[in-house]
Amino acid sequence: MLQVVSEDKTTKQNCLKMENKHWKKKAEDILTDDLLVEKIKNEDPLIDTCDEEYIKARQILGTLSEKDVVFTHSQKEFLGKRIVRTIATAKRKLLLIRISAAAILLLVIGIPATLMINGVPEIKAYVQNNPIEDLTGNTRLILSGDEEIQIKSTDSRIAYAENGSDVRVDSNQVRQVVDVDKVIYNTVIVPYGKRTQIMLSDSSLVWLNSGSKLVYPAFFAQEKREVYLEGEAVFNVAHDKNKPFHVITHDVEVKVLGTVFDISAYGDDQTTTTVLECGSVEMKYNTSSFLNSSKLTMTPGMKAVYSSTESGIKQTQVKARLYTSWKDGYIACEKQSLVDIIKKLSRYYNVSIQMNDQTLADETFTGNLDFRNSATQVLAIIAEFINVKVETVDDKILITRI
Repeated sequence: MLQVVSEDKTTKQNCLKMENKHWKKKAEDILTDDLLVEKIKNEDPLIDTCDEEYIKARQILGTLSEKDVVFTHSQKEFLGKRIVRTIATAKRKLLLIRISAAAILLLVIGIPATLMINGVPEIKAYVQNNPIEDLTGNTRLILSGDEEIQIKSTDSRIAYAENGSDVRVDSNQVRQVVDVDKVIYNTVIVPYGKRTQIMLSDSSLVWLNSGSKLVYPAFFAQEKREVYLEGEAVFNVAHDKNKPFHVITHDVEVKVLGTVFDISAYGDDQTTTTVLECGSVEMKYNTSSFLNSSKLTMTPGMKAVYSSTESGIKQTQVKARLYTSWKDGYIACEKQSLVDIIKKLSRYYNVSIQMNDQTLADETFTGNLDFRNSATQVLAIIAEFINVKVETVDDKILITRI
């Protein structure tokens, strides 16, 4: 009995010391102190009971790490890096004041933390719950009921009837069950070395490049049309002012009524690039302001490059055909670096291309490269202009300066 009383006194004394030492600290001040944040993360029992502000700080950290919050992988990575990078700065302090107010309000009125991030598209949640990583083998079309169709052709064509249930795959006709009152998602996976053209049920055309995946409703029954892209695609969207068309990627969302544009959002790239050929689009993207987003209206000939690491966007005027020509079977180059050309050819032909001399990365090429030729034939054309040797060794194409 005496031993228990002694422990209680010790605990109270420690609590009093903590209160005397940090009594002026608010929740946002506590969260700017690396040592105190570590104590909170390590569930220090003193911090749990000594001060209301520590409890608030603990709740904020818990809310930000709540597993049920719907974040994409790239968002989680971005948020984590930003918290670490700015924890000791004045911006961090101001930021946490805003988060503190929002988090405390949620706790007071009892709203689940999952509502902090609202407006997550249903199709994005579907993609997160149905991941597909394999980009090898044949092109695959996944219909309702998880029915999978293997497409062997290198350049395939998929066309949907207006009802979404009748689908032509090259020269074959297939049928799926579609409920007009329920969204049925279909998925096309195009491995490296292959491409496909898709006509959606609204007559919009999509050219899906190598190493890409497109998820879309078999039938657009809702007020807006949404598709999800990983990789690269050119869209020629059928105009419908009553149903805006949304292309969603892991980092950006593009809204259109009717236009032609290219989006490149490969998982191994650090950026997402959108190039508008004609019409008008609205691009929504994350900003460096925590949990905020911004919008950009693009005009024809504009290229918008979004960086997930910098959470910023850069705009330039370009010739759109340099970014959309691949859908017609060739690459249009204008002072394009050899390293960028090699990346495109590697994806298109599904081959490994290596440069033995890294100074070649600065070489540029202008002209058209015909995809009807083999990878070595295409590179041989480039070699005539920049004095390099192209050879195949152990299933790899090596480029060496002469």
